[in-house]
Amino acid sequence: MSLEQIYNADSLYDAFMVAKHGTEWKATVQKYEGNLLLNILDTKRQIKDGRYKPKPMFEFTLCERGHVRQIKAQHIFDRVVQRSLNDNVLIPKTRPHLIYDNGASLKGKGLKFARKRFEIHLRNAYKEYGENACILLMDFTKYYDNILHDVALGQFQKLLSADEFEFLKMTFKEFEIDVSCMTEEEYLRNMNGVFNALDYSRIPASEKTGDKFMCKSVGIGNQSSQITGVFYPNSIDTYCKTVKGIKYYGRYMDDTYIIMRSKEELKELLSDLNERLKAIGIFVNLEKTHIHRITSWLPWLKINYKLKPTGGLIRKVHSKTFARERRKLVAFNRLMQNGRITLDKVKQCYRSWRGTYRKYDSKTKLFKLDKFFMKIFKEDFKDG
Repeated sequence: MSLEQIYNADSLYDAFMVAKHGTEWKATVQKYEGNLLLNILDTKRQIKDGRYKPKPMFEFTLCERGHVRQIKAQHIFDRVVQRSLNDNVLIPKTRPHLIYDNGASLKGKGLKFARKRFEIHLRNAYKEYGENACILLMDFTKYYDNILHDVALGQFQKLLSADEFEFLKMTFKEFEIDVSCMTEEEYLRNMNGVFNALDYSRIPASEKTGDKFMCKSVGIGNQSSQITGVFYPNSIDTYCKTVKGIKYYGRYMDDTYIIMRSKEELKELLSDLNERLKAIGIFVNLEKTHIHRITSWLPWLKINYKLKPTGGLIRKVHSKTFARERRKLVAFNRLMQNGRITLDKVKQCYRSWRGTYRKYDSKTKLFKLDKFFMKIFKEDFKDG
């Protein structure tokens, strides 16, 4: 059975050691770890015998970086299985097919990688095309909410064995949305148009009977949803890079940039991509999609970039990033006063955040935030 790489004891043990990170304080995680070997053995037997079924996910909303998101969290048993499935099957089999400039959260990539590639592309495009070159910054509307299950599974099916595909298909059942309270007209409108999972989640559960489901949307907070988000528009990535031969192209989940010689070329390409994206259920957010001159201020992944005439770059951290950290420090101070966090922990968190942004050209704002830290905590963040 080809699922052995998912359920063997070493894979499940390694998966747990990764899955527990950041959640060690939870009672369910501690309980799982207290009987770790027995739980691994039980999970192995369930998968091997075909008896494994994921538990219902726990849904809640989370405000993250100013965005309210609908989260679908799994029980630790299922998180271990999902981690093993991803690390031993999905990622190894999809990664060779991803373009190099897909900068999403895989080993060796991430925000730092995506920002670095953006900078390299900006400089190289400026050298090749000059100051009249333009850049398309494209964003998708409710990206995860509108991923179509049949399209996503069809993409994975080409790469997986029959057993692996059936196992993944079974886990996707947990993503299905109970739409029993929708009329047929509402169902078709949401299935074929933009679906907002957060708004729909506000409908009371008592109005949903479980008689009708929509195979659309993958919940944030699930390992399968992460790799699905990375891989889902891969046909668009390869179309731009291989078919159209666009050198200066990059994507980070639902954020994409393309640099070409002229605005007219980008407008024509955007119209083309819009139709191709709609075919797989992705909708371009026209309010956040813009074409700029390459020499304008360019926002990319919370950093504002400006090309100098010499080809150098000014890189400033978005002001909202500082405002959010300021609010976080106020919240930390409140938690510290209530004895829920120590000052050493606060300093550690602030130093970690600061280390990410100190390399950018926002020294004045960083200095002001350092002064604010000292004002509310009465100590320098460097101490301790």
